[in-house]
Amino acid sequence: MDPTRLIERLEASDLDAASAAELPGLFHALRQVTGWAATVEARLSRRAAELEASGEGLPAADIISRGTRTSPRQAKRTERRGDTLAQAPEMERQLAAGRISTEHADVLANAVAKLDDDEQRAALFEQQTVLAEHAVAETPAQFSRSVRSVADRLAADGGLERSERQRVAATLTHGMNDETGMGWIRAELHPDDYQRVARRIDAEVASLRQRPENEGLRRDQLAARAGVALICGGRATSTRPAEVIVLIDHETISTGLHERSIIEYVDGASMPVATARRHACTANIIPVVLDSHGMSLDVGRGARQATPAQRRALRSMYRTCAIGACDRGFDHCEIHHLLEWDEHAGPTDLDNLLPVCGFHHHRVHEGRWRLQLDPSTRQLDVFLPDGSLHSRSRPDLLAQRTAA
Repeated sequence: MDPTRLIERLEASDLDAASAAELPGLFHALRQVTGWAATVEARLSRRAAELEASGEGLPAADIISRGTRTSPRQAKRTERRGDTLAQAPEMERQLAAGRISTEHADVLANAVAKLDDDEQRAALFEQQTVLAEHAVAETPAQFSRSVRSVADRLAADGGLERSERQRVAATLTHGMNDETGMGWIRAELHPDDYQRVARRIDAEVASLRQRPENEGLRRDQLAARAGVALICGGRATSTRPAEVIVLIDHETISTGLHERSIIEYVDGASMPVATARRHACTANIIPVVLDSHGMSLDVGRGARQATPAQRRALRSMYRTCAIGACDRGFDHCEIHHLLEWDEHAGPTDLDNLLPVCGFHHHRVHEGRWRLQLDPSTRQLDVFLPDGSLHSRSRPDLLAQRTAA
């Protein structure tokens, strides 16, 4: 790739008057230039680290922070990304070609940092070709789950110990921001506790959103009010329980980890097998065991809204909005009837239901997008009003199991 040609192409284009047909190509050229620049940044950060190690230069993070005009925290992230790419040249090659983003590289760097020893890190880097293929085909959020799946298998023996260390390491700090005069709170919680707190806050936000005085407020503003209400009392009428939902396949919970294991919280955070087994015996934990039977998931025309059992079944397949490449979380999605309940007498059956975020729900109805679902594989084809294919995707969990 010649970045000079790409830059010249972008400079020669009238960007403010670009047509709809030209925009995809221009964005592609920009992505290639951005990827090339990111690899240059990685190489420079590695050189800064080499000079620091030899005593010939200032701390690498300081040089990066000054040179890029970014915060020390961002500079540390850049330094860590450069080190990770040095050990995963296939990822760096894909980044230079513009096929993946710095977000993908940071996902791998974060996973490496969480492994306990050099042997596990070396084993993860041995999988770099496979990981690079995942990165090219997946969004950063999907790639994060793929990397986590590989890393979890490498760290399986120490999973329970890590869980206990997380519990001990949990912190909550607070103080005042002298510049703004606002108070701040920051917490790092054990995954169990985070799941409970997050669901309480989400439920409180949903209740606050119904109040007329909160109209127009952003979600983070509502979350701040929800946090105060939950801690100090006076909360809204929310009744959603602070449950922890665990997704685990039957073979894993019965016999332990295997090549296609799925064992995680509903938002994709991983957990040890022993923790999942403990949760399965706890009254306020809902284990969603994949491929199990015995639960009625079809109610036909007997109800318009998806039942709690159906929502749990969908949640066990979908991490996010069903539309390809959309990272909006499942709990922030609406359950959409492929055949509309009113107009087309569509049943409230699992084969007719999909989680769709508010943005894409409007596109389906007002924007006249057409959705076509294969009930046997849950493959979803999305067509634009002109008949062209927008995306083709499968639920995150099913796609993960197929890849494994």
